Amino acid sequence: MLPGGHVAYTWAALNLLQRAGLFRRADYRGVALAALLPDLIDKPLAIFVLPRSNAALLFAHTLLAQVAGWALAWSRGGRRALPYALAFAGHLLGDRIWGFPQTFLWPARGRRFHQWRHVGSPRAFGRAYLDIIRSEPKIVLLEAIGLALLAWFVVDRKLWRPAALRRLIVEGRVD
Repeated sequence: MLPGGHVAYTWAALNLLQRAGLFRRADYRGVALAALLPDLIDKPLAIFVLPRSNAALLFAHTLLAQVAGWALAWSRGGRRALPYALAFAGHLLGDRIWGFPQTFLWPARGRRFHQWRHVGSPRAFGRAYLDIIRSEPKIVLLEAIGLALLAWFVVDRKLWRPAALRRLIVEGRVD
């Protein structure tokens, strides 16, 4: 899933949960960051630290990172950290991690991550994303659904109003 899709699905889910009375104090900015965190960690590693790994999903896309992330979140914030931990885990659902057991179960399935292609430079990474978009129509469909969810979120929370949008940007809140 592309970055915008991760945020759109996460914000839509949080919006539904808040409408149901849960996670009222969650910060949408922090939830978006948590939803993007695996890529924010792994993509720079793939480009600058492990360019010969031929992998784009590295340490932050593993079960080990999930366990560590959840433990850290729980130790720091208890139940208040739950929406952020869920967003962190949701990233792996968006990436359909079950298709990459070599990475998800690292290091139990060996020391190598799921081999994909060379993504060891920003240009190679851009080409890889373009190839995914061209060869995987379901990705385009999932991203289109993400755009629809984002539009629903904007309409539901009236984010076209400057005050509402300002509150989201400055405070991370929508109510």
